Amino acid sequence: MSQKGKPMDAPATEDPPYLQPGSIVEVNHEDNVCPRARYTAIIMERATSTNDKRYVVQFTNLYQDRNSGTKLSKEYNSVDIRPLPPPQSPRKFKVGDIVEAYFDDGWYEGKIDQVLDDDRYIFRTLSMFLLFGVNQLRLHRTWLNGNWVPPLDESELAVEEEDSTEKMMESETDNAEASKAGTGNILEESDQKTKEKEEEFSEGAHVEVTNIDGDGSNQAWFAATIVKPVGNNRYLVRFETLRTEDDTGFLEKEMDSLHIRPPPPHIPVPDQFKMFDHVEVLYKGGWWKGVIAEVLPDDSKYLVFLANYDKLECKHSDLRPRQGSIDEN
Repeated sequence: MSQKGKPMDAPATEDPPYLQPGSIVEVNHEDNVCPRARYTAIIMERATSTNDKRYVVQFTNLYQDRNSGTKLSKEYNSVDIRPLPPPQSPRKFKVGDIVEAYFDDGWYEGKIDQVLDDDRYIFRTLSMFLLFGVNQLRLHRTWLNGNWVPPLDESELAVEEEDSTEKMMESETDNAEASKAGTGNILEESDQKTKEKEEEFSEGAHVEVTNIDGDGSNQAWFAATIVKPVGNNRYLVRFETLRTEDDTGFLEKEMDSLHIRPPPPHIPVPDQFKMFDHVEVLYKGGWWKGVIAEVLPDDSKYLVFLANYDKLECKHSDLRPRQGSIDEN
């Protein structure tokens, strides 16, 4: 492979066009959070280490070392590689649709759990719920025997540009910027750019706040009220469940907007959780991140491992599905 991360100057092979060196593709890159995620990459060369159809790819948005700018290169079987899908126009989705959402530099497979107003959708992958705008969603398709399944209809395609490949790459970059925009709050609309305004939350607004004092409380969200903005995207908040040390009133603290979010929208709680479900547990006045470790004989109780490594026996009424961004887990 070239030391500069460019595809080697190799003659064309009998491989299909999208597997030729220099082709832009999507790769099924295994992820600890979501195994069904695809990332944009460039075919560098056909691997020579085996007789199988394996290829060395270099990712466009994943890094081996972000500080040095070295992008991640790995070897993959051809079954994990597919062409870059053509740009598609935004479309309406309905509950239950299997879709892919652009988040954290990749396309994650999941389904539409709720349809909100203004072309916004609650997207579910495994036990995670995220809020996306229509521009960060596309219908899930499979590349099978050289064709897209379901097939792409001409009416679904975006207006073609002079250089469609360059346009697709620009679209990926725009999606990457959009998915990282805003405060980083849980269930934030992923296609909304950071609003350039001083006061994101108004006085008296009900919110949830995290990262209290670095004592582990950053693993939980606590209900609070905005007392007043204090400037520089900071707010004085009054907690609704945490009291002062002398127990004379509810704790007030100045917080950065990065650690404040609106209350999550209502998401139906399943009749029963399963082992390994990601949940939030009402504990010590806040909603703590955890994982179901065991369903106890009494179906209304569970053993939960919290993110701070505590083990807790919980009632079903004290649990809710975890609502958060993929990179927070």
